[in-house]
Amino acid sequence: MFRWAAIISFGVIFAGLLLHHLLFPCGYKPRFSPGSLIRKKVHLFILLFPEQKLSLPGKIRKFIFLLGLLSFVVLLLTGFTPLMLGSRLAGYWLIIHATFAPVFIGCTALLALLGAGQYRFNKEDLETVGLGCTSSKIDGCRLTDIGIGAKAGFWLLLILSLPVTLTMVLSMFPLFGTHYQELFYHLHRWCGLVFAWIAIVELYILIRMGILEDTKKKSHQF
Repeated sequence: MFRWAAIISFGVIFAGLLLHHLLFPCGYKPRFSPGSLIRKKVHLFILLFPEQKLSLPGKIRKFIFLLGLLSFVVLLLTGFTPLMLGSRLAGYWLIIHATFAPVFIGCTALLALLGAGQYRFNKEDLETVGLGCTSSKIDGCRLTDIGIGAKAGFWLLLILSLPVTLTMVLSMFPLFGTHYQELFYHLHRWCGLVFAWIAIVELYILIRMGILEDTKKKSHQF
């Protein structure tokens, strides 16, 4: 059941993100020309590097984010690839998964401390979704291109990181008996699956916001 739930859910998420991109395009125009596609890929590669204008704390936070992103990708591949192949997490897959897990947990904790102020909700966020009395018209998608979607994803990921971490640790030690070890193992898989859903959507939103911000800067230059 879990295997098919993971396969179907990942397919639905990627299809939904593709549909969202088609409905709310961002970046260079024309969208599907060879030059536009090349520029988008180059731009995504550049986004991985810290901007020169960033302060030292900003560069440190960007480095922690990239290390956490690398750890997340490794955990995602090692955690779900064996499942997709019809086997269980064991052997070298398990060793790599267990090696990167504490790195990811540490990066998540540091990002929570360093990014809590930036991702706090305010009155403008209520106006963005139309709950305020002075909501203004916004081009594109309100939930992904302004910032409220990234903030919601940030806090959801922090909340979910707790059960993901606790169920992983409790499944490794027979503190409550082998029955509960198995239960915590299954809970860890489901929590990890939901975490992966939100993390993928969050990365999509951050990429969109970065592309939109960069294209606006270049349009002002010309």
